[in-house]
Amino acid sequence: MNYELRIMNHWPKAHSSQLIAHSSSVVRIILITCLLLISATLPSVAQFDINHYLREGYADLNKSNYTSAINRFNTIIQVKPEMLEPYYFRGFCKLRLDDYQGAYADFQRVIELNPYFADGYRLRGVIKAQQQDYQDAMEDFAKALELDPANTDIYTNRGYTYILMKNYEQAIADFNEALKYNKDLAPAFFDRGYAKMCIDDFDGAIEDFTKGIKLSPYKPGGYAQRALAYCEKEDYKQAIVDMDHAIELDPQAPEQYFNRAIIRYKSNDLKGTMDDYNKVLELNPDNALTYYNRAILNTEIGKTQEAVADYSKVIELSPNNILPYFNRGAVKFESGDYYGAIEDWSQAIGIFPDFAKAYQARSSARYQIGDYAGAKKDENIAKQKIDEYMQRTSGDSLMADFADTSYNFRKVIEFDSDFYRANMDDGEVQNRRVVIDLKPIILLTAKMPGDDNLIAVYLKSLEQLNSKSPTGFGLAFADHQADISVDTVRILLNQTEQAKLQSTFDCSLYFHQGMLNSVVHNYNQSIKSYSSAISIDPKFELAYLNRAATRFLMIEYMNSLDDIAPIVTLSGDNTTAHRADVKREEQTDYSEVIEDLNVAIELNPHLGIAYYDRGNVKCMSRDFAGAIDDYTRSLEAGPELPQAYYNRGLTLIYLKDKEKGCYDISKAGEMGIEDAYAVLRKYCK
Repeated sequence: MNYELRIMNHWPKAHSSQLIAHSSSVVRIILITCLLLISATLPSVAQFDINHYLREGYADLNKSNYTSAINRFNTIIQVKPEMLEPYYFRGFCKLRLDDYQGAYADFQRVIELNPYFADGYRLRGVIKAQQQDYQDAMEDFAKALELDPANTDIYTNRGYTYILMKNYEQAIADFNEALKYNKDLAPAFFDRGYAKMCIDDFDGAIEDFTKGIKLSPYKPGGYAQRALAYCEKEDYKQAIVDMDHAIELDPQAPEQYFNRAIIRYKSNDLKGTMDDYNKVLELNPDNALTYYNRAILNTEIGKTQEAVADYSKVIELSPNNILPYFNRGAVKFESGDYYGAIEDWSQAIGIFPDFAKAYQARSSARYQIGDYAGAKKDENIAKQKIDEYMQRTSGDSLMADFADTSYNFRKVIEFDSDFYRANMDDGEVQNRRVVIDLKPIILLTAKMPGDDNLIAVYLKSLEQLNSKSPTGFGLAFADHQADISVDTVRILLNQTEQAKLQSTFDCSLYFHQGMLNSVVHNYNQSIKSYSSAISIDPKFELAYLNRAATRFLMIEYMNSLDDIAPIVTLSGDNTTAHRADVKREEQTDYSEVIEDLNVAIELNPHLGIAYYDRGNVKCMSRDFAGAIDDYTRSLEAGPELPQAYYNRGLTLIYLKDKEKGCYDISKAGEMGIEDAYAVLRKYCK
């Protein structure tokens, strides 16, 4: 269950409520299938067809190609910044990509351009509710209803917000209102059914789910919801029938197998439960919750080694979660590995020092190894923690659970997890498994035919360099090396050698040789060539820039041979910095790289790419404040690099400044970095 989001089908009239829904299976964001009949009404701009871009962007949106759609709407906004439609559609795309900050800014702009447009308030309210700003969300929904009192979408969105607020009766009232205006609104039946489940009205929920299924029989979500309602009534047979049907309709949705596993577990079908957990992990290999549940099941059926392996995987994916450490310690204890159990329970205590049950468990293990003093100390600490909890917390609170030594942390967990598909639709880039790491440094390389990922920068020195290219290739900035074969590089190097016979002191020839050698990882020779260019022209800022880049790439290449991970990464549910080899990290010396970039910046203070590269190097040197400053200078100097927003955003998130960091990541996504949406989904919800 999630928000129903729809696009108005009478554009741009603000009081339209006739909507046609098309829902997706997991996050049901609804798009309208309609034609934009606006060509006669939009103002024309010389040499630019706004209608074409708007229609193409809308077509991309309907196909879930959200990043492509955003690019088209960006183009319109650049030409017509006072036009409402591209902000509205772009905001919808960002919302679909979980970019709440970016979407909020766009819908805020929509409201500024037309304060009487109800859908702008509705969608801004949806974003506020997603960010748990419920009071302000309600104010937006109220304003939207004031402008458009018959709009069913506003009632359903507000109803879902009431569900988030656990005000289920009021949620049901809003869904009732929506169904008064449209008795065939399947999403309202589904959401009202969910609200009824929350107040234990399982018969009423099943009735609503059934009505929704009749209206929308090919959507797996309705069957899955009804299955869970049957499960609550302990009608496991019918629950399995519905889950089977949901899986038939969408066999690539891991959450359906997970839910069926829960139902099978409750019906004591342990083999079926294990089969479904295995299927979830086949579709979603990084789902920590499923590994956790499977570990519990493996423990229950006596597969101790498999249970330990599963808990270890949970720890790898979610290193700051105390439960896998605690449960793995219990498995080790029961198998006689008391030292291993003590180590795991100590880890749990290190993460959460008030975990009373972990002290009590560790006390038992210490008794087993003869550490009676340590055991008694742990026993006393556990008692002290329990007494403290009982004084300041209610008996049913989470904290009391950690103090309650009878609480079972080994039960199968059923709450929602971050499920996503192994095979994504084109637009669902926020779900892709990406390595969340800094975008690479930028350097000058050969401009190859078909390479569309070049960075447009005008520099007089670059223009002069390209005016006398000895290779036939122009040079352009990129965050990757040109794709040139070794044989072609050899031929081009011979050409530059022949040219040097005619002009020994032409620094551009040495520069091209440096670039070509760098392409084939001949870094030492590349650095020598750039150094020769600099000796001829000590003010050649592009040679300093590329020599710095080559030195940096050589260091990273040497580190990769030792299997050393990047120093700054985001992993699991938290931001962490790590290397496989700490000693080597201390030996990494970027001083020559920094020195070259300093000179390039001194020679040309407006060379934004040099600031960007220096920001990357400072990040790798753990000078995070300096890196942020350099990324900012890069953006001020220009060009406005999406990579600079992305890397500054990652660094800010790493430093726990999520608000600013997520804004930067949102901007990077808007400018075309698709990986940004995976970061937004993981860290910025």
